[in-house]
Amino acid sequence: MLHTSVQITGVDETGLQFVERSRLEDIGDLGCRFSLRGAVRPGSVVGVMPLGQNGEPLIDELPRLFVVIWIKRKGKRMTVDARSLRDDELSDGDPQTRVSTGKLLAK
Repeated sequence: MLHTSVQITGVDETGLQFVERSRLEDIGDLGCRFSLRGAVRPGSVVGVMPLGQNGEPLIDELPRLFVVIWIKRKGKRMTVDARSLRDDELSDGDPQTRVSTGKLLAK
């Protein structure tokens, strides 16, 4: 899955929704790392969906949810490290109220 093309969806730091294509730079059982042109904040929830060889959405794949742990600017892009969203963090309410940077760093 490393260097797999993915589609990242989420809300940027200005509160606007975004959709951006990227490649996975690292992936493991608990999370992944990728780069973006847009800006996200630690604690933000993003969707990551694998894409086919030609950049097409895969019919049998759904986006997986991740929580942004840290970001690092690299010129016009930023590297984003995110961990898988846990079942106990899912709720009907606003995800930002259930997932805070302090809670993430304490674990």
